[in-house]
Amino acid sequence: MNVRDADRKTRLADAAIDVLGTGGVRALTHRAVDTRAGLPQGTCSYHFPSRPALLTAALTRIADLDLHESTGEDLATVLATWAGPRAARTRARFMLMLDPQARAELGPSAARLAGGFVERAKALFGSEERARLAIALIDGLLLDELTRGAVTDEQRKARLAAVHEIVTTGQ
Repeated sequence: MNVRDADRKTRLADAAIDVLGTGGVRALTHRAVDTRAGLPQGTCSYHFPSRPALLTAALTRIADLDLHESTGEDLATVLATWAGPRAARTRARFMLMLDPQARAELGPSAARLAGGFVERAKALFGSEERARLAIALIDGLLLDELTRGAVTDEQRKARLAAVHEIVTTGQ
């Protein structure tokens, strides 16, 4: 694949994430992605000829960006970013996780992409069970912030300390 095609695919995946995060799964069409990306109609269909291919491209891009952003930063800063300036991307991820049709269209790619986060959390918490619990609790914190409103940095840190306590001690 040439650089121009790779750039267009990234641009289209970013546009798909924005459409998902602002309009939901039903708003995601090839035409809407072309429009959001500022590209000629038909570009998205050329690069991602099916809806499952487009959904997979969006979810892959979300996972890549989230994994990259979660490296090196403290978790409170990451969550503040995901619930603040990157909220549309976080909402898009939740939309893809929660919509039964999207899950069916994504097939095994959703589980494969989630595996990277499980492995990273496993390194922090020692077991797959604890890693999955930590991810579920952190997703809950993000969902709470997205639906109820922002929390202060101190509140976010206290919440994460509670998650750490629950996951590591089981209480």
